[in-house]
Amino acid sequence: MSFVSIGMPNAPNTIPAGTVFAERYEILSAAGSGGMGHVYRARHLGLDKLVALKVLAVPGKGSRGERFEERFAREARVLAKLDHPSCVRVLDYGRSNGMQYIAMDMLEGETLHQVLRAGPMPTSRALAITKQLLGALAHAHEHGIIHRDLKPENVMLVKGGSRAVLIDFGLASLHDEAALTGAGMCMGSPSYLAPERLLGRPHDTRTDLYALGVILYEMVAGVRPFAGGSPEETMRLALHRPPRPLRAIRRDISRELENLIKRALAKDPKRRFSDAEEMLLALNDVPTDEERAELRAAAEREEAAETMAMVQLDLRPPSWWQRLWAYVRYGGWRWALAALLGRATG
Repeated sequence: MSFVSIGMPNAPNTIPAGTVFAERYEILSAAGSGGMGHVYRARHLGLDKLVALKVLAVPGKGSRGERFEERFAREARVLAKLDHPSCVRVLDYGRSNGMQYIAMDMLEGETLHQVLRAGPMPTSRALAITKQLLGALAHAHEHGIIHRDLKPENVMLVKGGSRAVLIDFGLASLHDEAALTGAGMCMGSPSYLAPERLLGRPHDTRTDLYALGVILYEMVAGVRPFAGGSPEETMRLALHRPPRPLRAIRRDISRELENLIKRALAKDPKRRFSDAEEMLLALNDVPTDEERAELRAAAEREEAAETMAMVQLDLRPPSWWQRLWAYVRYGGWRWALAALLGRATG
């Protein structure tokens, strides 16, 4: 089995700002590089609308170039099937000057990868992001689409970070997957690949849930569950070692959350959640930081109320001098003396 990192064959220089591409998109600036193409900030001239324009490099000749073209076209078909707030939306697809392109919604914000550079985040925010991504995965899986490259770089946080959007479906599998992926070839980022994919075995939607479990672990712990010094070492850890217990890294993480992530990261797919809906239902039962704080505050208020009631009703245990006074006042000493004399005379 070989590990393949997908890049662009014969990648051209970026298209200069000011260029009118495909007769209707004015290139404003380069926005980055995706798995198979450059991404530009552009303006649709007819609609006066900002878009993210992803352009595939002119592919090389032969079967490899044809596979890249087909993967790019497949990404457009995948995105066209999706209509969900947490899935990036495709607006246009075509070819110009020998280059394929996809126009998508322009998302203003940061990737989850960029946000995680600052370290772990509060569990309440991590849970909110995960719930949105689970909604996106449930929608994609319902349409027969497996993302297969779920990682922080492919999650955009927009609107001040409150909305998570799943992007880059370049490796998503459709019914034509077998024709586009070589036997024994593993495509994707090794830190987020499920064991069955690392081994080149058949896989299903549970591989996406595994990857999301890795992301959730990383959001709350600040580190990945499996991170070796090389892709091969990372793969070995993911295949043969359990992840480090979360509560050994952060004591404030609830046992419910730790158990949920442990299940999502099960090496046997049968031991994971069966689908995104089941994982989402389980996640809804995990208390957030605020809910746990409110539970603690409620317990403290209840304890304080019980203490106050004991004081008001004089139900506190008597002190030692109160017990001694009662012993003398109510004749307890007489009974003790009579018992003692009775034993002596008997």
